[in-house]
Amino acid sequence: MTLIDRYVGEVVRRVPAKERDDIGKELRATLEDLLPLGYAEKEERELLMKFGDPAVLASKYRSQPRYLIGPAFFDAYVTLLKIIIPVVVTVVLMVLIITTIFSSAGEASVASVVGGLFADGIAAVVDTAVNVFFWVTLVFFIIEWVDRTNRATGKTPIVLPEKGWTPDDMASEQELMPKNRVIPRSEPAFDLIWTAVWVSVYFNADKLIGIYEGSASGLDFTTPAFNQTVLLSYWPLVLLTVILQIIMDVWKWARRRWDFRMATYNLALQTLTVLVFILLFTNAEIFTEGFILELERIFGSADALNWIVGGLLFTVALFAVIDVIQGFRKTFMKEGSSLKKWRMGKGSS
Repeated sequence: MTLIDRYVGEVVRRVPAKERDDIGKELRATLEDLLPLGYAEKEERELLMKFGDPAVLASKYRSQPRYLIGPAFFDAYVTLLKIIIPVVVTVVLMVLIITTIFSSAGEASVASVVGGLFADGIAAVVDTAVNVFFWVTLVFFIIEWVDRTNRATGKTPIVLPEKGWTPDDMASEQELMPKNRVIPRSEPAFDLIWTAVWVSVYFNADKLIGIYEGSASGLDFTTPAFNQTVLLSYWPLVLLTVILQIIMDVWKWARRRWDFRMATYNLALQTLTVLVFILLFTNAEIFTEGFILELERIFGSADALNWIVGGLLFTVALFAVIDVIQGFRKTFMKEGSSLKKWRMGKGSS
């Protein structure tokens, strides 16, 4: 696939489907007419540099503005929405989880806390997405209106700042690499939300995790499982793990593809996580005496605790190994396989 093929494909996938064939043929003919016979990749690059960013060129081919936002600003508008909405929703959910767990710990059962979080989380996501969509759309609508007014009155039109484009930028398009190598925005978002959950539980473990017994009013928390003083004595290691996890998630969000450095960093992070779990749960004083006695009463022996701890450590280690293997597997997937399957004009209209 030549640079011309990919450039034309990048342009036509951004125009309405019914216009793609005509625009693709017209653009390809124009580009090829401007190239010398027996041209090399160097001549292709020089010509494409003159034509510029395919997203900008595509906006000029559209016959009508799309929705409330005209073609000059539509791509920037959509890109901004795709970035801002996931970021704001993730932050809102993390704050909601942390505040809810810290405020409800010891005051309500785990079931009620989880149920409340689920309902409040859905409401928060919808409300946040709608508000961000409204305000971003309003800002771009005003920009569009001012730009049209300026053009109508002969004033200088609004031009959004943009980074310099080169043909090399096409190689970084996520559509041109194996699907499994791409890191979806949802992955680091869910990782951050999960981190907020377990960190909040860690600092409130003696109020949330333990034995619940039924009563007339529902489930009552009777016996905490963890000795909070011993648990919190490991906070420097826990904090280090959290910081490294956040760095990993931000890296995933920005990079959006697996590479060897990221996979190696993930190996170190997962190793540290497993070691922290081993240190925590092999400490004989981590569990309260009351919890051990309750297990003996329920199961007839404290051996059940060994099975619980062993099962937990095995599960954590297993998921860590799977995650590490997946990272390296995705890293070494060949990009060429996706280029063979790529077809001009595929993508969103």
